[in-house]
Amino acid sequence: MRNIERYYKNTEDALPNQIVKKFIDMNINPTNAIDLGCGAGRDTVFLIDNGWNVLSIDKENTKEIISSKLDNEKIKNFRFKNQNFEDIELEKTNLLVSNFSIPFCNKEYFNKFWKRITDSILKDRIFCRKFFWIK
Repeated sequence: MRNIERYYKNTEDALPNQIVKKFIDMNINPTNAIDLGCGAGRDTVFLIDNGWNVLSIDKENTKEIISSKLDNEKIKNFRFKNQNFEDIELEKTNLLVSNFSIPFCNKEYFNKFWKRITDSILKDRIFCRKFFWIK
């Protein structure tokens, strides 16, 4: 088993990231979100459970892992794209979640990648992210 597959297996039943839980506690009217580097979908599923329509993006095809956690009604609020950050296409969104994934972008493409992130977030909307480092 590859390390990434082991990671998805170990995190498929994990709780959502604290930053996403805090965001949901703000009681913002749910609309559209992107979960960038969604992994096994812990934030995706939590957002969908709280009324959001979510486009999940990952370089590995984790669509089935995430789909298996959603019932027939909630699956309607889920879309998946298998993409690398270096050539990613992002649509306009109200919320972009990216926990622990941004550092995986190849540094030669980072400025282009970051511009696509900032261009995708609608005015006065929210970007939730968590990096590996403390500061």
